[in-house]
Amino acid sequence: MPSKKYEVIIGIEVHAQLATLSKMFCRCAVEADAPPNTKVCPVCLGLPGILPQTNKAAVELGIRAAQALGCKVKPESRWARKHYFSPDLPKGYQITQYEYPLATGGELELPGLGKKVRIRRLHLEEDAGKLTHTSRETLVDFNRCGIPLAEIVSEPDVRSPEEADAYLKELRQILRTVKASDAEMERGRFRCEPNISVRPLGQKELGVRSEIKNLNSFKAVREGIERAVADQIKWLEEGKEIVQTTYLWDEHKRELKPMRQKETAADYRYFPEPDLPPLILDIEWVDKIEKQLPELPAKKRSRLLEEGLTEQDIRILSAEPDWESYYLELLEKGMSVKEASTWLLNETRGILSARGEQITQFKVPVAQMASLITLLRGGKLSRPAAKELLAAMADSGKDAEVLIKEMDLGTVSDEGTLEETAKKVIAENPDVCEKYRKGKTNVIGFLLGQCMKELRGKADPESVRKFLKRFLD
Repeated sequence: MPSKKYEVIIGIEVHAQLATLSKMFCRCAVEADAPPNTKVCPVCLGLPGILPQTNKAAVELGIRAAQALGCKVKPESRWARKHYFSPDLPKGYQITQYEYPLATGGELELPGLGKKVRIRRLHLEEDAGKLTHTSRETLVDFNRCGIPLAEIVSEPDVRSPEEADAYLKELRQILRTVKASDAEMERGRFRCEPNISVRPLGQKELGVRSEIKNLNSFKAVREGIERAVADQIKWLEEGKEIVQTTYLWDEHKRELKPMRQKETAADYRYFPEPDLPPLILDIEWVDKIEKQLPELPAKKRSRLLEEGLTEQDIRILSAEPDWESYYLELLEKGMSVKEASTWLLNETRGILSARGEQITQFKVPVAQMASLITLLRGGKLSRPAAKELLAAMADSGKDAEVLIKEMDLGTVSDEGTLEETAKKVIAENPDVCEKYRKGKTNVIGFLLGQCMKELRGKADPESVRKFLKRFLD
């Protein structure tokens, strides 16, 4: 990373797609992946005579996101037109918020780093369309035109790619927690635009910035920032003038490609949107939304740690709402924190990882997982048998009780059988038994393993150990 002679200054803009069913200013469905140009209407295509109407659900989600970030929601905000030419912007302007945003002045704490990043503003706007480039032509799909976005702008408080990564991951998690956005980066629903500048240590003035547009993976953010910082330090060392430039990140070549230079607010010719009135909010409605916010990630992490979960378990539950939901449902069904974390975050995660599947594809409902754990707790299943059973349930989707009968997995608890098995294994391993009697008591693990093998893993290991110790001692 950078030389110790320089300081890196990073501000980050994020465009998060709000989780509405319809677009920002019309009733078209939010289905960007539908066949091209099938989810459009005169409003989102910008045809003459159109009249936009604000989507109340999008405003509510924007308020929810702002409150979760500690921003002050403004009782009045206003719409503006942002003009620029692009083939995927049919109106020739974007409806956004400029001088009067929805919310300002929040902050976000970076987990584990003991640092807070200030949020300058959160405002609402509409998305543009999508361009697909081929070797012969450029194709335009307007399905995405008009989809509601929340643009979240940080202050230039970030100082490294690592801090940028932590900031974006925490922001994404907050948006998911309050259900303002699913923030799926790979589908373009959480797009990041870092602004990077470098200045000599001790200098007060900010350096000239480089902006990287539309990064949609954490890896791209880290690598893009690293490259921008390295380039700027090199230019400073060589005495070259740095020109304010917007770049695109080339994933394959791992390099920045210039897109345009010296873009300022004046270039966009902002002016008030004449077709939309100011956005006047009912204060009681805003307060009601805040009272309905769920537990936020920072507080949740603290609580889970107190409950006995590991940091790794907490990261999984915090990052993935579906995992957390499954976990909480297990607790509601009477499972302990230890049982729920072991069988969900260890065993289940291993099964899904081997299959390349998500928790949403897991064929074992919460009720059946609870049934498996209850059978194990009650001694009707051994631990090895429970693992085998879970894998079979994940394969077939069948109930635990059904598979126990089909697979003959019931626990061997008959004391006569356990006693005979222990005697048999002891008789077959006299050398090991002699080592035990001479003080190498850890060899009992080998004998126990042989017993469990004889019993096909269907006995309670502690019960078998008791018989072995009885005869060995």
